[in-house]
Amino acid sequence: MISKGFERLNQHLSLAAYSIVTDLIGFFFSLGLTGFPGESKFTLKFAIETGLPSIASVIDQKYATGGLNLQLIGNDAGTTTSFIFLTFIFFLIVGSWIEAGFIGLLHEVVQNNRVSFHQFLEYGRRFFLRMLGLEIFIILFMIITTAILLLILNFVGAILMIVLFIILRILYIYWEFTVVVEDLGVWEAFTRCREHFRNREEHTVQVIIAILFTGMVFGLVVNGLWHPVVLFLAIFGYGYIATGLQVALMFTLHQILYNQNRLDGSGNDSLPTPVE
Repeated sequence: MISKGFERLNQHLSLAAYSIVTDLIGFFFSLGLTGFPGESKFTLKFAIETGLPSIASVIDQKYATGGLNLQLIGNDAGTTTSFIFLTFIFFLIVGSWIEAGFIGLLHEVVQNNRVSFHQFLEYGRRFFLRMLGLEIFIILFMIITTAILLLILNFVGAILMIVLFIILRILYIYWEFTVVVEDLGVWEAFTRCREHFRNREEHTVQVIIAILFTGMVFGLVVNGLWHPVVLFLAIFGYGYIATGLQVALMFTLHQILYNQNRLDGSGNDSLPTPVE
């Protein structure tokens, strides 16, 4: 399924541009605002992404390229609290639109349909509010759970939070995809995506392991060789590889839905089998 994902991506290379361009915008924005702080350190990052990939997920520095490091802006850029808050809201809203649009394109690419920027905008318009609600829920869950575990268990709580988040991210890895592919509300998709993972097909775990491994390798290289040129080049490599894996992950969801339809007639009957 992984090879199938990259084969399909090579037929629709413009798909990788969404990750690359988004990260490049963040890279130059952060570079112009704060310079390039941080220092080389070899760090293992356990990142499991669903949807638009960003190299920010594997960076362990006081710097972010696919988003905004609010602590850095507040401490080093002399900005006000209101600016930090408004910028965070802006990035959250725009990011939700981009996420929804990108997942919609993954859905189209797996069906071997032609994709366009217009489709990206249309999927974003249709699903960004749902994606925004999903993102807000995840952020609040992480903040509240982390605070409780740190309060009760201190450092051990931080470790447990990382383990808990990885487990939940795997169990609900199809959450964002399910919202778009099956046109469901956030909470309907929450229940449905867990069912999809229980019915996972044989390649699902392989794709998840590949996503984890890719994040760890790029995390080691980028953090260990911390330099703007290294990060700039890594954005292109990570954008291509991580996008190919997202296509593969979407293939597995389509295969799950196809298998479910074949067995009991439930789900979206318009979804074809992705295995040709």
